[in-house]
Amino acid sequence: MEVKLDLKGQTWQFNGVNLNTKAWSVIEVPEGIGTPGLRGSNLQVPFQNGRRWIKKRYDERIVMLPMWVRGLDPLTGKLPTGKSENEMLYDNIDYLSSVFGKMGQCVLRKILPDETVREAIAEVYRPVSFVKTQTGHAKFAVEFMLSDPFFYTPQSVIQTQSITSSTQEWSHNNPGTAPVTAAIITLTGPMESPKLECLGIDVWLQYQGSIGSGESVVINTEDFKCAKGSTNMLSAIKHGGDAYWFVLESGYNQLRISGASGGSVKLEYYPAYF
Repeated sequence: MEVKLDLKGQTWQFNGVNLNTKAWSVIEVPEGIGTPGLRGSNLQVPFQNGRRWIKKRYDERIVMLPMWVRGLDPLTGKLPTGKSENEMLYDNIDYLSSVFGKMGQCVLRKILPDETVREAIAEVYRPVSFVKTQTGHAKFAVEFMLSDPFFYTPQSVIQTQSITSSTQEWSHNNPGTAPVTAAIITLTGPMESPKLECLGIDVWLQYQGSIGSGESVVINTEDFKCAKGSTNMLSAIKHGGDAYWFVLESGYNQLRISGASGGSVKLEYYPAYF
């Protein structure tokens, strides 16, 4: 879906460089705002009508930023003494070429009108061509590839739920607009083979073993790691409902833990946004 946005009050940064200055600025966002596409296809089965549905994953996506650049100082918006408009234009083009020509991935940051910050990891995907339209003025477009298609807030969400019964349910709000699959889950005992479930989507994660009072097991669902102190406990993990170890959908999630006689469950993650 193509969405063009009015950028009043919204700014962009790439690798710490402001893309909205008095010498260059983003014009619009014709591609990359909204939901990314899906990766995968349904399964064709012989002698069956249609295809069999299979679960998809979000694909990488492109964020396109058409921009303009002028032969002015980016801070003052004025022509520096001793420089012509064309000389300053090519100085700015050289600078922007060094910014967008950097190899590898950098942080692409968008700052919304209410000053909310969201960040993605991006690389410049296609050549950046500066087209001079008049004296001291040129237009160009930058296409950023987001291998991880989501934006994230720089502040993490942390919730610690105290456990008072062997089976306990509670509601957890994921403030993002996209599902979270990268989280740190800390189980603090006493617990005996605790099982954590997200009931609405039937995804569950279980640590098969004892966690003594005051002991903690730290589970990293992004890197598929599990540790009890300094001991690798990967073999003690069992999960179901999805290839990811655990998933938190956007909005409220009904969670349940069983096998605990006390202790706590701590969830920590960065909310994801489309």
